[in-house]
Amino acid sequence: MATIVSTSHQPRRPRPDRRRTPRSKPKLRIALFADGPTQPRWMVDALAKIARSDFAELVLIAVSPREKAPLPFLWRVYRRIDGWIFGPQENLSEPTDLRLAMPTIRYQVIPPPAKGNVGTGWHEAASTDPHLDVAFVLGELDDAEFENIAKFGIWRYCFGPKHGTREDLAGWREVAQGDAVTTSGLRVHLWPGVNRLLYQSHSRTYPLSVLKNRANLLPKMALFAERELRMLRILGGTQLKHRALLPVAESIGAEKPPKTAEILGALIRIGGRVARRALQKLLTIDQWFIAFRFGAPNWDGDLAKFIRLQPPKDRIWADPFPLYRDGRYFIFFEEVLFATGKGHIAMIEVDRSGGHTEPIKVLECSYHLSYPFLIEQDGDLFMVPESGENRSIDLYRCIQFPDVWRLEKTLLKDVACADATFHRADNRWWMFVNIGAKGTELYDELHLFHADNLLGEWLPHVHNPVKSDVFGARPAGRLFMHEGVLHRPAQICAPLYGSGIVISKILQLTPRHYQEEEVARLLPSLKQGTLGIHTLNCSGELNVIDGFNRRSRI
Repeated sequence: MATIVSTSHQPRRPRPDRRRTPRSKPKLRIALFADGPTQPRWMVDALAKIARSDFAELVLIAVSPREKAPLPFLWRVYRRIDGWIFGPQENLSEPTDLRLAMPTIRYQVIPPPAKGNVGTGWHEAASTDPHLDVAFVLGELDDAEFENIAKFGIWRYCFGPKHGTREDLAGWREVAQGDAVTTSGLRVHLWPGVNRLLYQSHSRTYPLSVLKNRANLLPKMALFAERELRMLRILGGTQLKHRALLPVAESIGAEKPPKTAEILGALIRIGGRVARRALQKLLTIDQWFIAFRFGAPNWDGDLAKFIRLQPPKDRIWADPFPLYRDGRYFIFFEEVLFATGKGHIAMIEVDRSGGHTEPIKVLECSYHLSYPFLIEQDGDLFMVPESGENRSIDLYRCIQFPDVWRLEKTLLKDVACADATFHRADNRWWMFVNIGAKGTELYDELHLFHADNLLGEWLPHVHNPVKSDVFGARPAGRLFMHEGVLHRPAQICAPLYGSGIVISKILQLTPRHYQEEEVARLLPSLKQGTLGIHTLNCSGELNVIDGFNRRSRI
């Protein structure tokens, strides 16, 4: 508050500051409607977290018990076998009592409607709070029962390419059909009869197990509602009108459980995949290698003109980052010995004739390290290796080149992350990094952070995650300029990790906006035996890339 001082000798009280201070927006008012008193635990936990948040309040839980048909016997048998083969997974779908999870919220039981009638009990339950913002619905309830009950419509979790709402079928048909990705999201029903897609994400399908596919899918989905409600409070309902329309045919309750013939066919296909993968692991070694060449960057996925450096059969080499220093060229990379399964950072020197030194270890910790991102600033050399196993993003300063490094600062901590990539633009530092929910893969969701200086405070982007797509979220090397436009390489992580690299040009990069557009895809050349690529970089005239192949154990 500004203080105005009188010029007279008698002190005067400060005048009040007449400038308007913006009022904080009220919390969103949420009502939860469900088809039974127990719901999947991941959903209940997510909504309980929202109820405790600073942007929304849960004012009502109303349930109307509806009879649910059990899943087919053969399907239940498969789930037991699936758990036996692939080990116990946390049961995120365990039925959880809504009232016990949120005991302080007003709770009401609604009698089911008479056969053939649309229930009106929901509106009666909500009548004591006529200013609902969002109606969150769990289970197989008819949208017609909730018309005009909340200002911003009826929100539901949805699963699969047809955006179904049956949680017990989430992630199953993608495995059964061998789809590369598993789709998930949030949908909203507005009036009159308009369905829009609020949020959508694509994860890599785990092709050998429905149980493991769900274990990767559901924890990530638990974050969707919180993100969208937070943005709704900031931006208001205008954002809803710009979301993609869903076909009218995608109606609630249209998805049916699999029939016996469908289950049998799926089990045959899944069993075949399991057998092929077991035989593959018995006869071959999955191995990453690095490759380099000198000249102008010309990326196309073809490694014919590159010099391959194939590691011994007991290790992998990946994530190459080149460095031009004092007229010499070096490559820093991840080295993992199969015996330990733990990565460290190694380095080689290369020359234009194709010669190279033997690798030397330059940085090792008690936890896994990879993706040694190098930063040169004001004559100093820094490295930010991936240290997601330590739940941190750590900046190291080079004290004595090449193998003496000192931890300078932890930039982010207590976060599961992968492949932090840095770029300086418009007098700000930007960090692109993939972050995942607990227990999920780190392929899908790209987060942005920014800071005034490298050692300063890193702030999250307002729209994090700025991308949620296994086909182009995870960083694949340094950003680069091409024809005056900034471009970002990213990994294609489905159907296999390292399936290729997508190049996107960045259209907007500010603390409040981010937009990119895909312009090219680099796919491995199968005729050369290369099954995958996932990192590319250049420094001066040195271009580096990594590749994936399978080598015979014999």
